[in-house]
Amino acid sequence: MDGYLIPRTAADAIVVRKNKQTNANEILMITRKKEPFKGRFAFPGGHIDYGEDPKDACLRELREECGIEGSEPELIDVRGNPLRDPRYHMISMFYLVKAPDNYEVTAGDDAETANWYNLNELASKKEMLAFDHHDVIVEKLLRRKEFQKP
Repeated sequence: MDGYLIPRTAADAIVVRKNKQTNANEILMITRKKEPFKGRFAFPGGHIDYGEDPKDACLRELREECGIEGSEPELIDVRGNPLRDPRYHMISMFYLVKAPDNYEVTAGDDAETANWYNLNELASKKEMLAFDHHDVIVEKLLRRKEFQKP
């Protein structure tokens, strides 16, 4: 493969839950520990290893960065704009992932923090999100019937 430039690949996990007290949709986000976008919110995710299925990579990254065992990843978007990651051309696959109700979120690996945020409030704070994750929230998640305001 000498002389060929090949994009890298990543898989991101999107976990949404209903807050039982407020009935608002909340989304699990990490705060990035490293550049680029250090300190900004991002979906748990990362590089797909050689020989690894993207769905498995998505679940592995969720486990490594948030301590959550997710299941049933559903592909909801693929982003590949060569400028979406300032380091290199990165193609990312975004999966909506189910997670059990009785789990505790713990930040690990590339995550400085991991926490739940109000989905609609986060959608109004584009400057706080890394990469093109704001666009995924607005263009994909908020258009899904189950995540629209009642």
